[in-house]
Amino acid sequence: MAAKLKKKAYIAQDVDMIRSAAYQDLSGNAVKLLILMQTHWRMYEPIAYSISEAQKRIGCCRGKAHEAFRELESHGFIKLMLEGHFSKQLARKWRLTFREFNDHKSTDEWRNWQPQN
Repeated sequence: MAAKLKKKAYIAQDVDMIRSAAYQDLSGNAVKLLILMQTHWRMYEPIAYSISEAQKRIGCCRGKAHEAFRELESHGFIKLMLEGHFSKQLARKWRLTFREFNDHKSTDEWRNWQPQN
């Protein structure tokens, strides 16, 4: 019996987004987190991603992982949909602003980000 071929998945990035001031201002940890979060994207389900998971996957301390989430949120790439609960082991749930969600077009808040002087 032939081995099953594993279907490859790809993440495509909008070139305008990559060239944007918001994206260019992100730290390396934030860019890595953004890519990792995209691997969990589903049209009808927010992305459950915790600081602990980010810390483990990025390979950084808890503070740097938290900072990466704050960066992505403040730069308009992610939006909090549901607050987590540490004692119940529930991760926060996020929406990617540059992807469709619940049959709504992307909101692309990152386009409005401006650096603070």
